[in-house]
Amino acid sequence: MNMLVLTICLALSTAIPRILPAVFISRMHFSRGARKFLRLPVSVMAALIFPGVIQSSPNATACLTTIGLSVFCGLMNWPPITAVLASAGAVWLLLVLM
Repeated sequence: MNMLVLTICLALSTAIPRILPAVFISRMHFSRGARKFLRLPVSVMAALIFPGVIQSSPNATACLTTIGLSVFCGLMNWPPITAVLASAGAVWLLLVLM
């Protein structure tokens, strides 16, 4: 019985932070420019790549290059997995070369 309670608590602690923002954002009204920006693939790439890049590399050049690469992948409408793999490969390559 304790495992069931633990599983339910863990599921709620994971689901609540993901559901609440969606509920609140669905009630917000954005300007036309903000809606257009949020629909751009670049904003998706930034949300996926930016936090990981900043945390993973102590080198500012590698961070900026990777962010530029992910923006490029977003502008080219490449699949998100391509941008993630290209960015991870770029960080690794730049850290090995430096």
